[in-house]
Formats: sequence, structure tokens, C-alpha cells
Amino acid sequence: MVIFKFEMRQLRKSIIVWSLALSSAIFFMLPVYIKMITSAGYGMESFSDNTFFDSIGLNMEILNTPMGIYYFLTFFIMFACAINGFNKGLAIMTKEYKQNSADFLLTKPWSRGNVYVSKFSASAIEAIIVGVFYTVMSYVSMSRGTNDSFNLQTLILIAALITWVQLIFLTFGMFIGTIFPKIRATLPISTGVVFVSYATGSMSRIVGINYLRYLSPLHYFNGSEIITTASYEVKYIVVLIILMLLFLAAGYKIFCQKDIGLVS
Repeated sequence: MVIFKFEMRQLRKSIIVWSLALSSAIFFMLPVYIKMITSAGYGMESFSDNTFFDSIGLNMEILNTPMGIYYFLTFFIMFACAINGFNKGLAIMTKEYKQNSADFLLTKPWSRGNVYVSKFSASAIEAIIVGVFYTVMSYVSMSRGTNDSFNLQTLILIAALITWVQLIFLTFGMFIGTIFPKIRATLPISTGVVFVSYATGSMSRIVGINYLRYLSPLHYFNGSEIITTASYEVKYIVVLIILMLLFLAAGYKIFCQKDIGLVS
């Protein structure tokens, strides 16, 4: 509990910054984009041949709706959250080596398992808090942007994507950070990993190689499917949860058994 409280204090500023940044982004952008597509004579038809929208799971009919625009904007926010999640996981497992405090932390009367679980719990709570703020502000923004009724369940499912994405990349980042604890430049690596994941998923949708989609958590969610059915694709949610548990279990086991070099 001591370590958990310490990590939460360390993450306090990050929680505030990310909550305000994402909430502000959707608050100001969503009404503007909705107004653009609902204005007379304006539409997205000119982009009908653009494969980018196919790559993120949207078709033109859905994109021309307020909820479609909301998913479109959320996808870009998801990308930023994926980088943040992986970077957070990587940084939280490598910072003791950067600060030369690994031996100090692990000679305290706490088990390694407790240290690992506390780090994950604090970071996961950050992702959930940011997600809650984003969901609330999404509802406010959608209410401001359109006079038509909208499906609240669909909005919540789309808003929750930023939490799902942060959690899967968080566990992946912690796993990598456990194996390679002496990484110092965590942000460039995080950006590279997420970009490769995004590119792989986009290619899978454009060229129709579906199995590649499993390599990209960003593409486990299909915007058109969510908006049409108000549900996720079950098989991808199952895969996502299994991957999270595998990364957690593997990272936990490696961390508990790994030799820690003492700082002289």
C-alpha cells in the first residue's frame, strides 16, 4: 500500500494534465466538426476514395453522422493514449535504474510481487480516471454539438476505448520494461512501437489480411460496428483481455525472479 500511494503521488500531475488535455480537446473540437458536416452543402463525400477511413474502421455513411465524427476524433486521441500507456508502463519499470534506486526499493520489506502490482494498479487507476473525465466531457460536447438524440451507450463504448488502449499498452510496456530495465529513452521507443502497431493494423484492413489486425490493439475496435450495433466485436475484446493478462503474468514472474544489480 505504501508503494501504491507513492506511485499515485508521482502520477498526480500526469492525471491532471491528461484529463484536462483530452477533455478540452474533445470539448472544443467535437461541436466544430459536427457543425461542419451538418452545414448545408458540406459533406465528406469528397473523401469517399480515401482508404484512411477504411483503415480506422469507418465508412462514409457513418462518418457523416455526429457519432461517426466523434469516433473519428477519438481514434486520434486513442493514438496519443496508446503512446502514453506504453511510455507509462516502460517508464514505471525503468525509473529505478535511471535514478539508481533499484537496490534501495527492493531491499525494503516489501515483496517484489507487491512492488509490481502496486505499480500496475496506480497506472491503471490513472487510465481509468482519465477515461472517466473524457467520457463525461464527451457527453457534454455531444450535447452541445447536436440537437438530435444520440445513443448514450454507443458514446460510452467509444469513450471507453481510450482506457482499453491505455491498459493494453500499459501492460505491454511494463512487460518490456521488466525485460529491458535499463532503457533510458522511453518516449521515442513508445512512439515507434505504437506507430508500427498502427501501421500493421491499417495495412490489415486495407489489403484484407485479417490476422495482422491481431497485432494492433488500436484496430481491435471497429467504429462502424460499434455505432451500428452499440457493441464491441467480442473476439477482439477476448484477445485484448487475454493479452493483458499474459503480459501482466509474464512481467510479474520475470520481475519476481530477475536479478537486480546493486548500485555501488
